[in-house]
Amino acid sequence: MDSINPFIVGDAGGTSTQWRVVKGESIQQFETIGFNAYTHNVNDLKTSISQTFGKEIEKEVPVYFYAAGVDTDQQTEEVKKELSEVFDNNIQIENDLLGVARGLCGKEEGNVCILGTGANACFYNGHGVNKVSASLGYVLGDEGSGAYLGKKMMTKIFRGQFSEEIITRFQDKFELTSHQVIQQIYHQPKPNHFLASFAKFIYDNRNHPEIHQLITQSFNDFFDAFFHSFEYHSLPFHFSGSIAYYFSDILREVGNERGFLIRNVVQSPIAGLVLYHQKHG
Repeated sequence: MDSINPFIVGDAGGTSTQWRVVKGESIQQFETIGFNAYTHNVNDLKTSISQTFGKEIEKEVPVYFYAAGVDTDQQTEEVKKELSEVFDNNIQIENDLLGVARGLCGKEEGNVCILGTGANACFYNGHGVNKVSASLGYVLGDEGSGAYLGKKMMTKIFRGQFSEEIITRFQDKFELTSHQVIQQIYHQPKPNHFLASFAKFIYDNRNHPEIHQLITQSFNDFFDAFFHSFEYHSLPFHFSGSIAYYFSDILREVGNERGFLIRNVVQSPIAGLVLYHQKHG
């Protein structure tokens, strides 16, 4: 293991990006805005990087960047071209699923899942990843994610499918009409972030039977959507993302009921990615 050679590693989520600048025994931590190649402007990320830790970036230092939405060679090259203006040309761009896989599994195979603002999952063979199902985004998919939980919450609130107790708690906190919610979703930027912002309310009320059922159903929907095939069910499951992390007790309950071994659940794989690149370059 050679930890002397410096490098930079970044793991981007929909809300924030975690960075580590590694120089010998020194590991500096930074956080910038989030990034998804489908929904975010890379120029905003470049500005955030420059303002946050631009002074720490040295020329020719390898950079490993993991982000959602870099699913094609064209997307990868576009993001690489833009970020090279900040970092230099020595930058590797990879999908966020590979980042979670490397950070949580190292070189061991397993099922790798992301439950944050959005949702995704794959099978990792120790080297590369194969998606087990299409994520489809917050409109068509993203089952189990923060956006999905928020969407299900809105539906039940405004259709009167929750008890008066829950509806009153919600309105005491947010004072929202269905019209305001629809306007926010259809006419304001980042509607998936708006929906995911209600995850804190869901978390704060997770012990209420109706909310607990909502969370449980959302996680079952995740497994049904991404692991409907029995091909990889015997392998351990590894999760990253804020929703997986904060609702880990319920996530493990759902997994156990389905006979799945859920091993690692972390908010971010960044610590594991530092170890991975210290060991493997």
